[in-house]
Amino acid sequence: MNWITYILQVNLYLIVTFGFYWLLLRKETFYNANRFYLLTASILSFAIPFWQSGIIQSWAVTAQVSTVVKTIPLAGFTVTNLAESPTWDWNLLLANIYFLGFGFGLLRFSIGLLKLQQLFNIRNLEGQAFSVFGKIFIDKKLDHYDVIKNHEEVHSQQFHSLDVFWFELLGALCWFNPIAHIMQKEIKLVHEYIADEKASEQLGSKKVYAQVLVSSHFRTNTNVLVNHFYNKSILKTRIMMLSKEKSQRMAILRYSLIIPLITGLLIFSAGCVDKTIEVEQSSDEATSLNDIVVVGYKNSEQKAKKEYIKPEINAEFPGGTSAMYKFIASEIRYPSEAQRTNTEGKVLIKFAVWGDGTVGDAETIKGIGGGCEEEAIRVVSKMPKWTPAKNNGEPTLAYYTIPVVFELEEE
Repeated sequence: MNWITYILQVNLYLIVTFGFYWLLLRKETFYNANRFYLLTASILSFAIPFWQSGIIQSWAVTAQVSTVVKTIPLAGFTVTNLAESPTWDWNLLLANIYFLGFGFGLLRFSIGLLKLQQLFNIRNLEGQAFSVFGKIFIDKKLDHYDVIKNHEEVHSQQFHSLDVFWFELLGALCWFNPIAHIMQKEIKLVHEYIADEKASEQLGSKKVYAQVLVSSHFRTNTNVLVNHFYNKSILKTRIMMLSKEKSQRMAILRYSLIIPLITGLLIFSAGCVDKTIEVEQSSDEATSLNDIVVVGYKNSEQKAKKEYIKPEINAEFPGGTSAMYKFIASEIRYPSEAQRTNTEGKVLIKFAVWGDGTVGDAETIKGIGGGCEEEAIRVVSKMPKWTPAKNNGEPTLAYYTIPVVFELEEE
């Protein structure tokens, strides 16, 4: 599994699991259950892609999913009538963009930690009430001091700060996913529901507790890593949930729907795992390389092999992907017939890399005519020996598909 596939899976699972929470669980008053769900769902989203089960992989539905998700994309190559050079490496571009955003998220998180360290030494608590990692900070001059203290003690005793830290890190890892940032706000809101419920029970009146919330005036601390007693942006929501009647016991059955949800995600994840498949004349069994402009067709003798196992370690062109691009650029030509007829588009070719590293069995999966398929086949068949793919440390057969794009430019 490459890192792009992993990151995409993680974010897909976050979207699905949070969508389930938003639609079915968010308005229930089982606050501790909701907290547990959000934590578990976020952690499982990172763990499921690594989870493998022979039982689930043996199911027919898993095999159907596998045919859709097992293709591996690599970077592409484009051939024009003026230049024969590789296009931008999109994998490298995506990696740079992702880690730039991740670095910004870590910087923001680090700044929060520095501010947090300063809070531990704070002396002037005028108008403030918050807690972090078991430490409670409350201005003793505030009205209703005991009520506020009870509220913050709930945050402290239930280690809500650990949740906040985890979801801040989640936001940095999945910075491009808006759901990750919504989950950061939602877990803090659930924390307040839990603390409000406990504190109001100790006070003996939800109505009086609500009056404490709306009548008090606080100076809000801006640090995102702490739990605040007073937060104007969510005050109305807290009061509404405080006054809401408790969910009926039958509503707890909604949480049982988590089982088929997780099962579905496990099936999808299992479908992403490489497994043994039957060799057919189709592109489903081949590893997909990203767009490489120019491909052709070649009929060659099929080497006998009843069973094809997708390799654990992919085959590699000598010198790597960049060297492969240079080889193609130096060898491929835009066919004169295609230029004369203004033929352009994408050609898809499939080829095999045998256990000894030789390239063969190149065939066209998708063509555009004008001699483009033949030219692509010629160049692919001319490739030098690759470093063969491996399974269990032994050289093995591997299939690949290469999309090659022919583009015409004005002189």
